[in-house]
Amino acid sequence: MKKSLLGVVSTIIPFVLLVLIINFFLGLVPIDKIQGLPLIFPIILCPIGAIIGFVSYRLHKDKLSLIGIVFNIILFLFPIVYHVFGILAFGV
Repeated sequence: MKKSLLGVVSTIIPFVLLVLIINFFLGLVPIDKIQGLPLIFPIILCPIGAIIGFVSYRLHKDKLSLIGIVFNIILFLFPIVYHVFGILAFGV
């Protein structure tokens, strides 16, 4: 199984963002300085991670970069769905 550095990076980006989002909701480690940024970071960083995964997939055709692409796309859609649900449910 070939692993490329770009494939690993494209997989690490959504994993780190997911950990930040889980920490934001559960408050396991209090990080008061970044407040709501874990919900905004995926909108900025996931397209970059998906592009890195796409480049890696074109070069190496490995599953790790394909997994990175899929996770980045899913995590990119999470804040959008979260905000739409918040508007529909709470009207804020």
